[in-house]
Amino acid sequence: RRNCTAAKDMQRYRHHYPGLKQSENEDEEEMWNLSFYKNEISFMPQGMPIEDLLSRWWDDYETLEYNHSYIQWLFPLREYGMNWHARPLTSQEIQAFKRSKEVMERFVRAYELMLRFYGIILVNKETGELKRAENWADRFENLDRFNHNNLRITRILKCLGEMGYERHQVHLVKFFLTETLVKGTLPNVKRSALDYFLFTVRSRRRRRELVHYAWQHFKPQEDFVWGPKEKLQKYRPRSAKPQLHQKAEDRQETPGKKCGDSVGKDQNQSPEAEQKAGDAANLQPEVSDEDVKEKISKCVLKGGDDEEEKEASSAQLEEKDLNSEAEEVQGTAENDCTKESKKRKLDARMADAEKVGPLRSSTDIENISHNLGECAI
Repeated sequence: RRNCTAAKDMQRYRHHYPGLKQSENEDEEEMWNLSFYKNEISFMPQGMPIEDLLSRWWDDYETLEYNHSYIQWLFPLREYGMNWHARPLTSQEIQAFKRSKEVMERFVRAYELMLRFYGIILVNKETGELKRAENWADRFENLDRFNHNNLRITRILKCLGEMGYERHQVHLVKFFLTETLVKGTLPNVKRSALDYFLFTVRSRRRRRELVHYAWQHFKPQEDFVWGPKEKLQKYRPRSAKPQLHQKAEDRQETPGKKCGDSVGKDQNQSPEAEQKAGDAANLQPEVSDEDVKEKISKCVLKGGDDEEEKEASSAQLEEKDLNSEAEEVQGTAENDCTKESKKRKLDARMADAEKVGPLRSSTDIENISHNLGECAI
């Protein structure tokens, strides 16, 4: 079963704490969290300024593990935690954090500090890409042993979202999903990763991608309760473009491609695309070869001696047929080369018809019939 309390908590966070009433301090001196990040005050109780913390505790894993006063100061939230000396974050403080380059640089360093404590390295500060640290095995063992770190990670993820680092959120969540569901290195973190970490991501599209990723690797899959199974089975990540759209882009990128190449590529069209193309084509009237021949014959008979009238009729006929073909393939994946091929066939038939010239006399027709009769015998 899914943790309903966790679901409500994460939903409230993602919607920016609806109904929350906080006193917004206009004076920056009263913004305790901002003052701490400006290195003006020490965290409480019995703490130190942030610069001292970041330098002295960089590799002091024992202190980071057993000291429980600093985490709410390093990653403040708009809610109270276990340390009642820490002040909740305010919306004005969030904006003040983002306006200060010095403060945001310290925030990223604080994030790196905790990542190292958990055996993780921040590869790219801009994108949030992560990888295992060299001592990941020892740090993972500690993380899997002390479950209060799961609460700390949830706080870190929430704070990343408040400070505008949603891309970093996504990378950290996927890292833990991979370690818990794919590699199985952190079994005691698995439940928190699914109940809490996963749903701190405020971007709906990214969150859906992560839920789908978790569902793909969850065992047994039928017991997955963090998303509707019927939607997960049909879901396709946004990065995976539909095949028809991809082919259309390929045709635009290579306008000089040979017809044979395009036709060969269309043979690999998905069954769904073929079905759509077939349904769309069935809605349009078909133009048979006999209809084309009949139109050409009428054109030739009508203007055998008048070249201008014949050319005008031929042009109208050609335009009509091409328009009919365009309507026939509208909304389908039919290849442009196919239409070009039909046009060439039509031109060839019209050219043959022009070569026939005016109707022959009755004597000529009798001679032709006689010769055909001999051949038949």
